[in-house]
Amino acid sequence: MSSSFSKALNFAHFHRRRILVATTFCTGYTFACYEFTNHTRYHEILRMGVAGSLANLAVESMFHFADTVNVRAKTSEGNDSSMKVVQRIYRKEGLMGFGKGFSACFYGSVACGFIYFSLYKLFKIYFKDYFSEGTNIAAVFFAASFVAEFFTLLVYYPFDLVKCRLQSKNYIFKYRSIPHAFAQELREGSVQALYRGSLPFLVTYCICVSVQFTIYEYMIKFFKDYYKQDYSKMEFRVNMLSAFLGGAIGSGITNAFDVLTINKQTNPNLNLLTMIKQERLNLLTKGLFARVYYNSMQSIVFFNLVVYIGKLYDVELSDD
Repeated sequence: MSSSFSKALNFAHFHRRRILVATTFCTGYTFACYEFTNHTRYHEILRMGVAGSLANLAVESMFHFADTVNVRAKTSEGNDSSMKVVQRIYRKEGLMGFGKGFSACFYGSVACGFIYFSLYKLFKIYFKDYFSEGTNIAAVFFAASFVAEFFTLLVYYPFDLVKCRLQSKNYIFKYRSIPHAFAQELREGSVQALYRGSLPFLVTYCICVSVQFTIYEYMIKFFKDYYKQDYSKMEFRVNMLSAFLGGAIGSGITNAFDVLTINKQTNPNLNLLTMIKQERLNLLTKGLFARVYYNSMQSIVFFNLVVYIGKLYDVELSDD
């Protein structure tokens, strides 16, 4: 017992700065989340951002292990199944191997969720006025989601870059922490170094998230119009179906882009055209199951959390 306590003290002492930063951040974030439940003091767009931030943080944390498997599957030399990748990680690194890169995931998801949902709510209002009355509402959803995701990723990408490298090939980069990773990249290159591989990443996630949100919002609107007063009885089922299809379809059609993105992040010198010629149709299937599973299950949990957390903040994502 004393040996375990001694190890715990040594761990706390060695990681005291990280623990202090994490504690301070979590305290401030918790206070902000509580403060924004005041419906009269804060604008709806800001409250939507906080609700989205909480939902995004919860989901990214819950499914980080699946994301690690997805990243490892796509950076492996062969076309191994997800189960083989899971077994390899556990055999070589134990359970801790699935948690690599979690700090980047944690801080990045808080910022990403707030920025995206605030902008998405704002741009939906803008594009409804911008498009003519006869325009299909799906075009509004897609445009608002695409633009919101683009601006969000400009902030989030450096976090994802570090996360991806910590999850897969940190034996090359040797990052000790997020600040150390950022400082190292800036020292060796410039701000541009933090955006290596960003083009395929932007294409991948702008399309994926736009398709996901468009399918989800359009189906919710369809079923609201279909069930009318009885919609509240069907809300949970409809939400589950809409979220699942949005996540599965969006991730499935962008899998090839995701393979290119992850490999470019972990190997900055990679020539994408050369990889496309080498992999060919394998780009469509490499790590496909892990990605579709991760995104569809994540989508179900995510949109349900947005709905129920949104009620705490008196906001609704699908308010059409």
